[in-house]
Amino acid sequence: MTSPFTAAAWTCLPRSLSRITTRKDLLTTGDPLRTGARAWPLRQKITDDVEFATVYAFAGALVPASEADGVLREALRTMPRHSLAAKVSAKVPRSGSSLSAGYKWVSGMSVSRVDPYGESIYQINPYLYIGIRQPLPKFALGRWEANAECDNLFAQGYVPLSTPEGSVLLVPAFRSFRGG
Repeated sequence: MTSPFTAAAWTCLPRSLSRITTRKDLLTTGDPLRTGARAWPLRQKITDDVEFATVYAFAGALVPASEADGVLREALRTMPRHSLAAKVSAKVPRSGSSLSAGYKWVSGMSVSRVDPYGESIYQINPYLYIGIRQPLPKFALGRWEANAECDNLFAQGYVPLSTPEGSVLLVPAFRSFRGG
């Protein structure tokens, strides 16, 4: 039996991105994708109820350059980073429960996401995550489901940085637990 699969590759090399430096709450270091972005995703359906997805990406990410002596923006620079992510999703036929688990590895310290597009399109979160969704019986209008999601279970990727005012912890992916 053959399994259908999806694979793609893309490259993003923008010529220029505008610098936004007028607002204090925006943090830019020029062109964040200066080094280019390349991603190779693969999604394969193993059975009718199990699916596997993987994404390799190479892109520019913000990394700390040194101690932050002045403005935090000047302490960050764009460096190339690799990332490799894998996700397994399964659906339990009788109950309708959906389970998903995955891991995304990043090749070095980074304070920004390496492949936010791949994360959103394939729903792959950075570092270790686990999720479960259970459809609820109909009792009102619409569809209801209970869910529980744990992201970045090992609290990976946190970057400590020393500044004149003290130390700062930069977090590209929060450890979080959601449910409802």
